[in-house]
Amino acid sequence: MPRSGTDARDRLLRVARRRFAVDGALVPTLEEVRREAEVSVGALYHHFPDKPALAAAVYAQVMSEYQAGFVEMLRSQHTAELGVRGGVAYHLRWVGGHRGEATLLLGDRLESASLRDANRDFFAAVRDWWRPHHTYGALRPMRPGVTAALWLGPAQEFSRYWLAGDEQTMPRGVVDIFATAAWTALRANDIEE
Repeated sequence: MPRSGTDARDRLLRVARRRFAVDGALVPTLEEVRREAEVSVGALYHHFPDKPALAAAVYAQVMSEYQAGFVEMLRSQHTAELGVRGGVAYHLRWVGGHRGEATLLLGDRLESASLRDANRDFFAAVRDWWRPHHTYGALRPMRPGVTAALWLGPAQEFSRYWLAGDEQTMPRGVVDIFATAAWTALRANDIEE
């Protein structure tokens, strides 16, 4: 039975994702990815006209999965403090468990329509979670860019540092350090939750 076009696309993405996570997006050639995915030249170029298009699709796929996990975690947190701290913990643990994919996401952003759609949905979900916590006075007003930088910026920068190093596991206490810093920066006041 012949394989479908969607199957070819999925195989290309799966192989590219694995190769990019191990070798970076620059090293594997399109031809290597095509051969390993066992698709024709025509199928490759039907789905991805060039390597940047393939890399952008992998980037969007990984980002969408990261965001889905983040939102799932956030929705399970019923207090502002647990949500803010949980966001930092999720990020650092995800980076620790997905070292190669994290390197891709923490590098240059690879724009695509899929990424824009995923980001729109992600930020809407985060705003929906944030709004009631701000309304009852636990969180500062959400300011696009500023809130993200205060919440995850330090943990992201540490992630880049850690990924560039030789340590295989995150140092003990790192999650709590960055989670406390984020909560301190984002809480509106010292109310008890």
